[in-house]
Amino acid sequence: MIPDFNQYGCLPRGVYRATLDEVEQRFGRQSELRRVQMASLRWLVDLAKPAGVRRLVINGSFVTDIFEPNDVDCVLLMVQGFPEDREAEPDLAEGLPFLDIHLVDQEDFDFFTESVFATDRHQVPKGMVEVIL
Repeated sequence: MIPDFNQYGCLPRGVYRATLDEVEQRFGRQSELRRVQMASLRWLVDLAKPAGVRRLVINGSFVTDIFEPNDVDCVLLMVQGFPEDREAEPDLAEGLPFLDIHLVDQEDFDFFTESVFATDRHQVPKGMVEVIL
């Protein structure tokens, strides 16, 4: 379950697992920009699954109370031997509209989720959402 925002408009510290439908319900409907960002996120999940992405964490202004976020920050944990589906790789590597995508190994995934995504630009702790694939 995705908790309520804290006094700063962010999720409390932690990684909250949610289905794509739960993400859309909570973050993907409040404005036209959020709806198109959500469509890109759905497209990403459709590519990530067959490519062999193990985990997908989203962050940034998309998972805050900002009415029109800048983009959706995404970190994707690749499996060994990535990509499993070579047709998905070019789109993932090129990126998708409204998404800032990082394809990483376990070490870099840990760095993103424990450091980069764990605080805002002022070093205030905040939460993120792991999309259940």
